[in-house]
Amino acid sequence: MFRRFLVPVVALMLAGAAAYGARSWLERQRPQPAPAAAAVPEVRSFKEILVAASPLHVGTFSRSDSLRWQEWPDIDVPPTYFVRGEDDPEELEGAVVRRDLIEGDPITEGSLIRPGERGFLAAVLEPDMRAITVPVDEASSNAGLIFPGDLVDLILTQTLAATGGAEKDVPRRVSETVLERVRVLAMGRRMEGVLAGDLEANGKGGSVQVRTATLEVTPRGAEVVALVNELGKLSLSLRGLAQDEGRHDALLRCF
Repeated sequence: MFRRFLVPVVALMLAGAAAYGARSWLERQRPQPAPAAAAVPEVRSFKEILVAASPLHVGTFSRSDSLRWQEWPDIDVPPTYFVRGEDDPEELEGAVVRRDLIEGDPITEGSLIRPGERGFLAAVLEPDMRAITVPVDEASSNAGLIFPGDLVDLILTQTLAATGGAEKDVPRRVSETVLERVRVLAMGRRMEGVLAGDLEANGKGGSVQVRTATLEVTPRGAEVVALVNELGKLSLSLRGLAQDEGRHDALLRCF
């Protein structure tokens, strides 16, 4: 009787072993999937464009420290943007801001008016102000170290005839400040920074001399400048920007 039960059990075990062996063989014959390729990180291309380094207001001059380069995705960069390697930011030195810019705003062709472009002088002038030009030389213009946007005092030097006394035959030379806190609009005829416009190179071709300075004055200040220009020699005295916030000229003497 025991043998009667043993035979089916052994047969069942053999059948299970055969099924397991067949399944293992089929698994080995099945093609193995290829190992997954490592994910390749996406490479993004960037350019550097010119942006405002600080807030710039309408009518102010662009300086070297008011602009900076910033990374920008190289995807359809507008042609009006200034791109590093393609444009020279030095060409914008002395340009005038046409619209208000906040820090990080891209600089475009329409953001600034470059010296010499149509409408440059009108964009520089504040409301109710006038532009007037005076002759200067290397000495009277601080050896070419006065730039557009600087504040200056206007000094008149003139020769007065002797009025009598022991030195009645000796003329007197006097100087006095006639206008204070006058903003410089241009040094030279074409308003292209400090060394541009009405320039004259020496024989070596190395140094240049600015012959004119254009100033921003009130209507009354323009009348004073026109008069003192006929009375004697005019000189510019540079003021520190840190201690002067006003731009309008202060009339010190009426003629």
